[in-house]
Amino acid sequence: MLSSKELMQLEDILGMEQTTINALNNFASTIQCNQSKQLFQQMAQKNQQHFQTLSKHLNAGQTLQ
Repeated sequence: MLSSKELMQLEDILGMEQTTINALNNFASTIQCNQSKQLFQQMAQKNQQHFQTLSKHLNAGQTLQ
């Protein structure tokens, strides 16, 4: 069971992940080098996976309280 402090920390981390995803996607859309563009896209996808995993934990923690 997650405490309210842990839930708040997860929410903060989710916000940071979303900010990172947005920034990486923005970089990918503006960069000209295809190799770099692909790298930024891959990093954004990985962060999206982190976001989804954290979101599942957050939702599970909220239903337990």
